[in-house]
Amino acid sequence: MPEDSANSLNSNHARRLSVTCRHIDKMLAEMESALNISTSKLAFPQYALDLSPAQRRVIEDYISRIRAQLIRVLDGQEIERPAPDIPVSRALHVNLTFVDIAAEELKPDYMRGYGEVPPAAAVELNGIAGELQSLVKQLDRYLTQGARENLQERLDRLEQSGDEVALLKKLESIITGQGLVEFRSTLSMIIDRLEDNSFEIAIFGRVSSGKSSLLNAILEASVLPVGVTPITAVPTRLLYGETPTVHVWRANREREEFDIAQLQEFVSERLNPGNEKHVTRIAVQLPSSRLREGIAFVDTPGLGSLATRGAAETLAYLPRCDLGVVLIDAGSTLTPDDLQTIQILYDAAIPATVLLSKADLISPEDRLRVIGYVKQHIKEQLNLDLSVHAVSVMAGSKELMTHWFEEDITPLYGQRQQLKIRSIRRKLGALQQSVETALRTRLRPKGQLAPIKVEQMRVLEAELRQASGRLEEMKKIARGVANELEFASTRILSTVTATLVESWSKQGIADEDVPALVDKAVIGTVQEQTESLRRRMETLTHKLYETLRATAKVLEVEDVPVEHEFSAVVREMPAFDVGPLNVHMKRPVFLSLLGGDLSRSLVRNRLARAIGKRVAKSLSGYHVLLYDWSDRTLGQIQRKFDAYANSYRAQVERLVGSHTSRVGEKAAIVRDLEGLESLRDPTTAAS
Repeated sequence: MPEDSANSLNSNHARRLSVTCRHIDKMLAEMESALNISTSKLAFPQYALDLSPAQRRVIEDYISRIRAQLIRVLDGQEIERPAPDIPVSRALHVNLTFVDIAAEELKPDYMRGYGEVPPAAAVELNGIAGELQSLVKQLDRYLTQGARENLQERLDRLEQSGDEVALLKKLESIITGQGLVEFRSTLSMIIDRLEDNSFEIAIFGRVSSGKSSLLNAILEASVLPVGVTPITAVPTRLLYGETPTVHVWRANREREEFDIAQLQEFVSERLNPGNEKHVTRIAVQLPSSRLREGIAFVDTPGLGSLATRGAAETLAYLPRCDLGVVLIDAGSTLTPDDLQTIQILYDAAIPATVLLSKADLISPEDRLRVIGYVKQHIKEQLNLDLSVHAVSVMAGSKELMTHWFEEDITPLYGQRQQLKIRSIRRKLGALQQSVETALRTRLRPKGQLAPIKVEQMRVLEAELRQASGRLEEMKKIARGVANELEFASTRILSTVTATLVESWSKQGIADEDVPALVDKAVIGTVQEQTESLRRRMETLTHKLYETLRATAKVLEVEDVPVEHEFSAVVREMPAFDVGPLNVHMKRPVFLSLLGGDLSRSLVRNRLARAIGKRVAKSLSGYHVLLYDWSDRTLGQIQRKFDAYANSYRAQVERLVGSHTSRVGEKAAIVRDLEGLESLRDPTTAAS
C-alpha cells in the first residue's frame, strides 16, 4: 500500500476497505447459494426458483464481474489479499459441534421447558436425538481421525492378508463412489478385524500364587513387580513393542506414556491405594519373542476373591480373552475358588487350561501324579477335560514352559486365526450382499413399492428409533447410578449398621468375625447397585440385537449381527474395592437392653468414626471409574448398533424415497454390480 499522505488511504482506511470487500464477497456467495437452489441438497429449501436458465447465466456473469472488480480494487490500492488461514476440517468440526448441541437439545430434559413430555414421546425424542448425534459423531470421527480413517490406505497395508482384500478394495471404491456412507462403519470394522492378530491369554490365580513371577518368566523380563498387593479389577495387558513402555488410561484423561520402571506406581495397592489415581487400563509393551505373533498376556488381579460372589457377576469383571489360564501351586490342591473360576470361563465359552507353578520343587514322577490328580478332580467336579501343565520360573526348567506353549498356545492361536478369517468372510459376504441390494434399489422405478410395504418400512424406522431412544435413556441411567454412588456413604453405613446389629442380636457372631462381615456388607451394598446396572445394560444389548435381527429379516439383508457382538462388550466392569477396613468393634454390652433405634445409632456412630472417611473416599474414586466405564461401554454398544442401524435406515429411505437415478448414474451402478459379481466367492456363504 502507498505510504500515508494527504492523497492516500491510511492504514485504518485500508483495513476497512479490505473488510468491506470480503463482506461483499461473502454476500455474493449467499446469492449464489440462493441462485443454485435447483441443485441444492437442502432438506428444507428456503427459496422457490423463479428464474429461467438464461436469467441465471446472466446473473452468474454479473457476480463474476463484481468479484473481479473487488480484486482489482484491492490490487489497485496495493492492499494484500489475506490468505485463507482456517482449515476446512476445523470449520466443519466447529459446525458439527453446534449441530450436536442442537440435536442434544431435542432430548426430553430440554423439551420439558415447553411442557411435560409423555413417556412414549420421551423415548421418541431420545431416539431422534440419538439418530442425529450418531451420524454427527461418525462424520466428526472421520474428520478428526484423518489418515487413520483412510480405508484405502489401510487396505493397501493389508495386501498380504489374502483374497479378502481385493473384495474389500472394490467395496470401498463403490461405497465411496456411490455415496453409501452408511456402510463405512461396517467396512472399517471388518478392516479392524483383519488388522487385529491379537490372541489374549488371561492369567487367573489366588493372591501370592506367583502370577507375576510366572509372567516375568514367560516374557523373560523382570517387568511386573513381585510381592506387592495389586489394585483390584484393573487388568494389565502385556503386548509386543520395540521399546519397553507403559501406557496408562485414567478416567476422563487421554492415554499417558511412562517409563517401564514406573509401572508399580499404578498397579500396586501401596502406591495407588484404592486406585485413587483412577486407572482404568494398563498396557505394557515389551520386545519379547513370545509376544511378537500378536499374543498378549493379561494379568487379572483379584479374580479369586470375586469368584465367590457368583458366576454371573464375576463374568462382568473378566477381560475379553481367548484363553484363560488358572494358576495353582503344584504343592497345593484345587480350591473352590479355582473350580469356580474354571466354571466361569467355561460358561463364557472361553477355553481354559491349568498351570501348576513351582513344579521344579517336585520330582518328574510326582509332577505326573499331581497332573493326573488335578485333571481327575476337575473331571469329577465340573465334568470337563482340561489341559494341565506343570511349569516353573526357574532357569533350569525352561523346557516346561516351552512344552506348554507348543502343546496349548500355538495350536489355539492357529485355530483362532482360522476362525477369524471364516468370520471375516461371512461378514464380508453379508456386506457385499447389502451393497448390491442398495445399488439394485437405486435402479428400481419410483413408486414401485406397494402401500402395505411402505407402511411396513415406516414401522421399521419407528422400531429402530425406539431402540436408539432406549440406548440414550440407558446413558442417563448409568450416569445417574455412578453419581448416586459418589454420595452413598451415609446410606451404606446405615445398611452395614443394620447388618451388624442383626448379626450380633440373632446370630451371636464373634468379635473376630466383625471385620469380614463389615467388608462384605460394604462391598455387597455397592455391588447390588452396580450388578443391577450391568443386568439392565445386558438386557438393553439383547433388545438392540433383537431389533436389528427383526429389521434385517424384513429388509431381506444378510448383514446381521450375532448376539455375542453386543453381549461381549459388557465386560471388565470395574470392581469396587474399599481396601482393608480393619474394623475392631466389640458387641456393645447393653445392646439387648437398648432399643432398636438407639442401638443402631450407637453402632453407626462407631462405624462412621472407624471407616466413614475410607468408605467415602473409595466411593468417590469408584464413581469416576464406573462413570468412565459405562460411558465407554455404551459408546461401544452404540457404534456397533449404529453400524447396522444406519445401513438399515438408508435402505428404508431408498425403498420409500423419491430419488430416481439418471441414465449416467444407472450405467455406473450396473458396472459396479458387474464388478462385484466377478469377485463373488462361491464359498463365502458356506464359510
